[in-house]
Amino acid sequence: MNCLIISAIYNIVYFAVPSQVEDLSLEPGSHNIAVNWNKPINNSYCVTQYVIYWLHTLSGSNDIIVVSSDENSYVIEDLDACAEYEVSVRAVNEANESTDAVTGKTRTDSVCNYHA
Repeated sequence: MNCLIISAIYNIVYFAVPSQVEDLSLEPGSHNIAVNWNKPINNSYCVTQYVIYWLHTLSGSNDIIVVSSDENSYVIEDLDACAEYEVSVRAVNEANESTDAVTGKTRTDSVCNYHA
């Protein structure tokens, strides 16, 4: 009777998905918005980067930036004054997976609102 033993090694890689960022706050200036957030409560250890997206709600123009997982703030610059923007932040893992973004709206400061 012959016996054959086969050994196999399987590498299973599991990437935990971080939950949403916490406490998103938007602080508008005349031509910028300071964006601040806290790390996700669940699976924050697996965050490799944050994706920040902004949209000019009237014109539809938009942009995106990716920042390091070491960051918890970013200043969006060169924006139109007196304009409403929708800003989203999402935490992303190594496999580029994330939960839904946290979104807020704000209006850049009204340097154009003055009376002569």
